[in-house]
Amino acid sequence: MLLRAEVGTLLFHIENEEELIVELQAAARGKLVREKFAEKKRFFKQNMEKVIKIQSFVRGRQQGEAYKSLTTGKNPPVGTVKNFVHLLNDSDFDFDEEMEFERLRKTVVQHVRQNEMAEQYIDQLDIKIALLVKNKITLDEVVKHQKHFGGHVGSLLTNKEISSKDPFDLKALNKNSRRKLEHYQELFFILQTQPQYLARMFRKIREQGTAETECKRVETLMLGLFGFAQKRREEYYLLKLISRSVKEELDCCASLQDYLRGNFFWSKIMNAYTRTPRDRKYMRDLMGPVIKENIIENDGLDLESDPMQIYRSAINNEELRTGQRSRRIPDIPREQAIRDPETRDTFIAHLQDLRDICDQFFASLEETLHRMPYGTRFIAQQTFELLRAKFPHESPQHLLRIVGHWISRTYLQPALAEPQMWGVVDRGLSPIHKRNLGEVGKVVGQIAAGRLFGGENVYLQPLNTYVTEAISRLEEIWSNVINVRDAEKQFDIDEFNDLYSRTKPTLYIKMADIFAIHQLVASDITYLCPAQDDTLREVIRELGSAKNNENEMMGVSSAEISLTLNPKLHDVEDPDAAIKSLFMETKRCVLYIIRIQSGSNLMEIMVRPIHPDDEDRWDALIREELLSHNTTTKRGAYTESTALVDITTMSYAELKRTALENILELERHGRLSRHNHYQDLLNAIAIDIRTKHRRRVDRARELEGVRATLSQLDAKAAWLDQQLKSYNDYIEQAMMTLQNKKGKKRFLMPFTKQYNHEKELQRSGRVPKFGSFKYSARTLAEKGVLVSWAGYTERQWDKINLTVSSDEVGIFHIEGSSGSLMIPGASASVPLDDLLQAQFNNHQFMNLFASGSGGAGDGLRLNVNLFLHLVFKKFYRDE
Repeated sequence: MLLRAEVGTLLFHIENEEELIVELQAAARGKLVREKFAEKKRFFKQNMEKVIKIQSFVRGRQQGEAYKSLTTGKNPPVGTVKNFVHLLNDSDFDFDEEMEFERLRKTVVQHVRQNEMAEQYIDQLDIKIALLVKNKITLDEVVKHQKHFGGHVGSLLTNKEISSKDPFDLKALNKNSRRKLEHYQELFFILQTQPQYLARMFRKIREQGTAETECKRVETLMLGLFGFAQKRREEYYLLKLISRSVKEELDCCASLQDYLRGNFFWSKIMNAYTRTPRDRKYMRDLMGPVIKENIIENDGLDLESDPMQIYRSAINNEELRTGQRSRRIPDIPREQAIRDPETRDTFIAHLQDLRDICDQFFASLEETLHRMPYGTRFIAQQTFELLRAKFPHESPQHLLRIVGHWISRTYLQPALAEPQMWGVVDRGLSPIHKRNLGEVGKVVGQIAAGRLFGGENVYLQPLNTYVTEAISRLEEIWSNVINVRDAEKQFDIDEFNDLYSRTKPTLYIKMADIFAIHQLVASDITYLCPAQDDTLREVIRELGSAKNNENEMMGVSSAEISLTLNPKLHDVEDPDAAIKSLFMETKRCVLYIIRIQSGSNLMEIMVRPIHPDDEDRWDALIREELLSHNTTTKRGAYTESTALVDITTMSYAELKRTALENILELERHGRLSRHNHYQDLLNAIAIDIRTKHRRRVDRARELEGVRATLSQLDAKAAWLDQQLKSYNDYIEQAMMTLQNKKGKKRFLMPFTKQYNHEKELQRSGRVPKFGSFKYSARTLAEKGVLVSWAGYTERQWDKINLTVSSDEVGIFHIEGSSGSLMIPGASASVPLDDLLQAQFNNHQFMNLFASGSGGAGDGLRLNVNLFLHLVFKKFYRDE
């Protein structure tokens, strides 16, 4: 009882001091917690690098999982799309790369034109020099042609005689010419994007048996029309054209044999398309190691498979080794030669080497197959599918073999036969190297054709067992070759892509090519467009005559111009164009909405009420975007799409309302569904994000390809320059030789003006190296050379003289005199270059001795053509 009383008293005191006790307990607990926290903080500081690494690892793992769900997941969540939406923006680097690629693409086209023009000039110069050597034309014709060129390949496009003095400008055209140019823009867009027209043209070229030179011209025009496939868009449409041309030709073939016998024009376009640095690099990767290790570096290799040749080589080697005549008879039948033990062993060794090298070639083909350029594989796949559709009763294996044989014959075999021409090897090949390669090509070609060796190659029949095995192996390779994705996915483009882009496609093309393509299409318009109401017919009708247009527009620019292609006629071909554009605009709206509001799915976000904070975030986002656009070249996602609305001027509520209206419209057309919470819209955005990186990779590949092309073009330009220099040196030497050539001694009538002139020169020791001729002004006027001489009337012309002399190559000195006295100021030196240039510029007269103080008529006026005739007659031709 006393104890309970004591406890009660203690509790009473504690209750009175409860607040102090609680404070004491809190202080004690706080101290313990702070000590523990300080210890943990001290531990974290000591291990800060490890903490950062762990945090980075966790964040990276979370980001990686999110990106994995974006790239591989079928339905990525809203949050994942939101986290990676910034990847759709074009950075400054993207923009710069695009500008650089566009600049390089234009440069490539210009260099192609320069080299093309240089080749034409050099070919003409070559012919003229050949004629000169045969004395068919005079030197002045050759020199005149040489001077027109300009001297250097790079100066072609800037040569004012070859290109326009003024850059091409629409303002320089009149209204009619501008309208014609707009129609040309429509024409080239139609020809690029609607392959049926050019495919029909290719078929007619084949049916008419067009001459090879004309085929080459059309081939060059077609490659120029597609920008030499330097850009992703142009390469896509060129491949579509070749594919359609294959179909056009197959439609005309009644049997498979008709197709196999055909010599199609599309194959010429394909061959030109595959002569790019990209294909050369692939050939080097494929064949370089095989040829280098087995052919070039193996000096003792001999793949001769004819037993008779092996037998005779064995006799020669024996006689060289022993110094005595061999006891073996050289002229025996092939069947008896193979029985010779040494010949038989050598023959077997050669066939084994041949088999091993072919085996290495096929192994390299299998290893590098994934690097084979897409264009060749795509056309092979399209050809196979078209053959299957045309000839359904034929075995697919047989059709695949036909396609494989085409790849081998047109793509692989040329590089194998002439590896130095394809850049596969860096050195020339010896005759034995070429013979060995020929034997390898023979076996590879036989395997690709799917045939065993027969009577025409009896000595290769022992390889037939290997050939049978290799045929099956190659069929597996061909099946992998044609296993490629659609062109639309490969190039990230479709046939209506130009409709949705703010940036219209451009084409760099020569004015002459514009009119040549117009003439080509117009001449066969009834064949290309059977229907009277065809769009192409309407454009050609609006354009009128190609010849008249050329006469009207060539005055503005004869050089290369940039055409902005007009896709407006194409929209009637795509009934879904409006829906596609609406879908693009809706994606743009949704990208902004998911950055402002969050939710488990898109539908939940779209129906969620708007709070004032959402409007504030929207205003901040718009200000940030506008500032970014004004200060940098960075572009937001889908800014190249055709804008139906200006998002930057809308409130957030208006943005959501517009997006909802678009979504409901798309739902009515079956493009979206509320049953999956409009997930298809997010999936489309996710696909765009995934392909954005591939676009950058493709652009880098395109840049690498166009730089390689430029390098090759520069190398060719240097070679052309060297060739041109050699021709120019020859012409200069010819000029010097002809001026030095005295020819037959001329008889001069004593006491004539020329006789006295030469005697005077000899007495004074001033005889010019290449001659001097003195005429009275009256004589030159009667010859038509002298037109007028300011300060002297025609009555005075009998008393004044003109002397034309030359003391250095190509320079002519003209002096006026009266009696034995020189006329002050009547002296001038005229280079032959100036005379030829004046003649080329169609200048009828040239003025000399001008004082500078008088008018334009001051001084001596000569007729350019007749003065040139006099110069060449007296200084360059034998008399």
